[in-house]
Amino acid sequence: MAAVHRRIRRNRRYRMALPAPRVFRDRKDPLALDENELFERYRFRRASILFLHDEIRENLERDTHRNMALSPILSILLCLRFLATGATHLLIGDSLNISRNAAGREIRTVTSLIIRVFRRFIAFPVGEIAYKVMEGFRRIAETCSRSSQ
Repeated sequence: MAAVHRRIRRNRRYRMALPAPRVFRDRKDPLALDENELFERYRFRRASILFLHDEIRENLERDTHRNMALSPILSILLCLRFLATGATHLLIGDSLNISRNAAGREIRTVTSLIIRVFRRFIAFPVGEIAYKVMEGFRRIAETCSRSSQ
């Protein structure tokens, strides 16, 4: 009986010492979708995605020789999908075959690059322009509330 227990313990130690198998996931070309499907998933048109890619691509390229490094376009699409849907990193990563941790890192990286690079395009209104924008939103809200009654 003691010999059986020793064999079980030895087999358990042997299994724990084996490295976990590597998993390679298929990442098909996400831009292969037609224009409507692309807009439904990412809330951007193909031309806008490619413009964004051209602006921040050099900051996303990696000097790695690993097999499955994320391409810049896939990183951008991952971030856009997260921003468009508001889903968790796990769901967004699963939809593009990327781990939860890698998805979180890429979303943070791409978002900070977008903010840094596009400061010249994105600006909040100030002064009189801000007041006109608020007034416009107020009118839209009143119109919607009247139509729902």
